[in-house]
Order: sequence, then structure tokens, then C-alpha cells
Amino acid sequence: MNLDFLPPLAASLRTLGAFATRHEVNDGTLAEIAAELDRARSLVASARGTARANRCTRHPGGPVDPDVDTGCLLCGQALRRRARELPADFAPGEVLRFLEEHGHEAATARYGPRAVTHALGIAGRHPSHRRPVVPAPNTEGEN
Repeated sequence: MNLDFLPPLAASLRTLGAFATRHEVNDGTLAEIAAELDRARSLVASARGTARANRCTRHPGGPVDPDVDTGCLLCGQALRRRARELPADFAPGEVLRFLEEHGHEAATARYGPRAVTHALGIAGRHPSHRRPVVPAPNTEGEN
């Protein structure tokens, strides 16, 4: 049994229960009840299976967000969170000078993490751009 489907199933059943309190039933109401019954049946079938409610390949066991295409709450938050744009007057040299004088935290607070990373990348000083240091071969014991 897949427990990821139980919260939406409970919500669907509550919605079906709310129809009992309506005093006026017409063709539109019956169509809504039929659609909700179909949804509840689908959720029960999914809960019986091994498929996950979260279809995310990066976070397969992550929490569920029904408002995101993949159903992943973690990816949904990342999509909703906008990256801080580079300032219009972005000058990598100025950012690098400020970084040297005041440190990484101060530069990040002033220019934003994206601008600092961009400036470090342009300068070839970003940690992801560094090449590993290969030690020179030891030739002391050889003739």
C-alpha cells in the first residue's frame, strides 16, 4: 500500500460527504458527485499500487505538492523561488575588489550570490573552475 495517496483520498471523501448536506440536487450536482467518485476510485487504485504520488526523478521519496507538474514539493519551492537578478550596473571587477577587501559574506550581502558567483566564474577563481594540482614526479633517488 502506498501511503502517499491517503491525504488526497481523505480530501476526496470529505468532499463527497459534503454533498450529503446539500438539499438541492440537480444534474450538475450529480455530475460533480460522479467526477469526485471517479477521482476517489483512482486514488484508491493508486494507493493499492506501488506508484508514488511524487513523480520527481530528483526527489522520488520527497513530499508531495499537487500544484506542481511532477508533484514534488521540493522542486516546486525551487521553481517558485526566483534567483536574485544581476544588478543592471554589474561590474565583475568591482565585485571582485569588494570581495577581496570585505570577504565573501559581505560581497554576497551587497551584490547577491548570483553576482558573486558570476564574477568569480569570469575571473576563473570559482571553486568549480579550479584545476587539480598535480604534484611533480619525485626524481631524487634516480641516477
